[in-house]
Amino acid sequence: MNLRALANSITVAVNPNMPAVLRLNDGYTTDDSGRRSASFSDTQVTIQTQSLSAQERLELEGGLLQQGQYLNVYITGQLHVLRRIEGKGAEKLIFAAYGETGPTEWLVKSLVESWPDWCKVVVWRQH
Repeated sequence: MNLRALANSITVAVNPNMPAVLRLNDGYTTDDSGRRSASFSDTQVTIQTQSLSAQERLELEGGLLQQGQYLNVYITGQLHVLRRIEGKGAEKLIFAAYGETGPTEWLVKSLVESWPDWCKVVVWRQH
């Protein structure tokens, strides 16, 4: 049973899904001078964003000490978040937040929940 699909069928009435671009890290390329740059591939996805609770915000900001805007994002599929040893992570989502007209880039900071067909991540946008 896909619990996310079931919950999503109800929550979209008050919090609609939105299109986004998932920018997946494909690794690094190294130029002749030895400088590394990340390469990404883009995939169209559908997401649902929700604000962090006061407790989630307190836990995140206390541990990360980074200013900016945080959101919870529910997305179908799995993300790697950051696994340095495997060379994976640094995924980004590009979408227009509610009330905004233009899309902005959000860095996936942490994987909160992981299920076989969906996950919940915390994304961060630095101002």
